[in-house]
Amino acid sequence: MMDDRFDRLLEQAAQDYHRPPATPREEMWQRIVARRAERRRRAIVLRPVLRWGVGIAAVLALGVAIGRWTVTIETSQPRQPSTLAYRVAAAQYLTRTEALLTGFRSEARPGQPHMQFAQQARDLLGTTRLMLDCPAGKDPRLKGLLEDLEAVLAQIAQLPSGGDQEDVQLINQGLEQRNVLLRLRTANPSGPGPVRTQGAL
Repeated sequence: MMDDRFDRLLEQAAQDYHRPPATPREEMWQRIVARRAERRRRAIVLRPVLRWGVGIAAVLALGVAIGRWTVTIETSQPRQPSTLAYRVAAAQYLTRTEALLTGFRSEARPGQPHMQFAQQARDLLGTTRLMLDCPAGKDPRLKGLLEDLEAVLAQIAQLPSGGDQEDVQLINQGLEQRNVLLRLRTANPSGPGPVRTQGAL
């Protein structure tokens, strides 16, 4: 009898031992609703800040991309000093020299004064030396032309005031033999533009 009673008590204790407590469904649902409301409130507050942050990040990324792109372009093309100023100066010099030599060939006569040509040739001689020493003079074709011009201009600059017929003929022969005027025109293909007329006499 004691055993039966003990078994019943044991059976009841086992049933109560494994029985889960009552689930607080209402409390759980209230917590879920409260958390969702808190998330919505944070999202509403963070949305404009997030938009600004995304916009700033996009602008920053675009700036970095443009910076890298320009650096790539600059490194792919080796940096050289600007030759525009040298080319303009060379074009003006060649135009003035061409005008002087054309005028000398057509107007220089033996027995006539050559002072205007001699003075202009002296002025251009200094420029010729400068052109030979600047980056424009590094071009082999232009360098050869500049050296020939230096020789011709030195001859014209040293002409006596009365002008010897033999000297004038030698200078004109040198111009023709070396094709100086033709080379001048091909080296200065700028044509009758502002650079060409600016230095003309």
